[in-house]
Amino acid sequence: MNSQKINHSTQPDLPRRIAILGLGLIGGSLAKMVRHHSDIEIVGFDRKPPVLDDALSSRVLTAAGKLYPAESALVDNLDPDAQASWQLLDGCDFVFICTPASTVPDYVKAVSRFCSGVITDVSSVKQSVMEKIDSPRFIGGHPMAGSEKHGWSSATDSLLENAVYVLCPQPESTVTISEVTRLENLIVLIGASPITLDPHKHDRVVATISHLPHVAAAALALQAAQSDDGPFSKLAAGGFRDITRIASSDPRLWAGISQESARELLPILEEYIELIKAFRDDLAAGDMKALERFFFQAAQYRNSLPVDGRGALSAMSPLNVYISDHPGVLGHVTTLLGENNINISNIRISELRTYEGGCLQLLLPDSAQAVKAAWLLREAGYECD
Repeated sequence: MNSQKINHSTQPDLPRRIAILGLGLIGGSLAKMVRHHSDIEIVGFDRKPPVLDDALSSRVLTAAGKLYPAESALVDNLDPDAQASWQLLDGCDFVFICTPASTVPDYVKAVSRFCSGVITDVSSVKQSVMEKIDSPRFIGGHPMAGSEKHGWSSATDSLLENAVYVLCPQPESTVTISEVTRLENLIVLIGASPITLDPHKHDRVVATISHLPHVAAAALALQAAQSDDGPFSKLAAGGFRDITRIASSDPRLWAGISQESARELLPILEEYIELIKAFRDDLAAGDMKALERFFFQAAQYRNSLPVDGRGALSAMSPLNVYISDHPGVLGHVTTLLGENNINISNIRISELRTYEGGCLQLLLPDSAQAVKAAWLLREAGYECD
């Protein structure tokens, strides 16, 4: 993607000023991506002063205010400090609410008192949230990208690139076609792809491809933990660690998401349980044909999925680099990749034999970067796979 900044004065179909409430992983990444690609004014709000200080000093934000609880804006006699912060919303074309789903309806009411622009959110549950919102200026939103990491420090200016960005308009919306176009243009500007979905359909799909996998990953990790009498943790590397990676996600966040998603997640959990029960019965009966069909049909569907783009789950690509036991090797590898704009999301070192080096396990954002990294490292004399 072209990283040249776009001047909003020459692009009338882009907003001039936006606000972002909550500078966590998604809100922070949204701010960094808009700043990376444009000179649009960005007003950021967060509960943590160090986050605001860093966002201002790094020039991601144009202005910043403390994020007060929504109820602080819904009283007649506002606290002067809270009022000064809320008034920063004045003149914003779009306000992105990037707080937990349960808080979105109240924040919509709070924002509406100070801003006449379009209000949207980024929560992964739409129907139960939108049913509590009566503002005709609200559009439900969900960028389908994420990570097991969280917080401003984990936000990047590439997280939403190639992601599907779902928009769910209200039935009685007063948002104009021109405003929707400007929102879609902003989404395209940061490298994502906007699509419109019915809230119910969105929730069922996301419960299946995102919320259920988080439950399954956590259950697998918990089952191993409950059975671990010593050897499990030594053997549970490689594939097990990879498929349970999302179990490292923020527990409080995912407890809230699961509760908000319960309407769609519960029936999908029942379907999943029935699949596992059927597999158990076929296994107990020694039905090889049924077992083969189970794995074959799963493989067929999985192999038919597109390899481009991002989804609700972060798709990391592992790369193993075999290194010698010499000073500076680790630094050389990381420097080589950094100089070629390859981001290392995570890194582990496994010793092969004492004094004979080890395996450097790199986790990269996507397969394209993994392929590029492998070529660069092989050219530099490293063995990798």
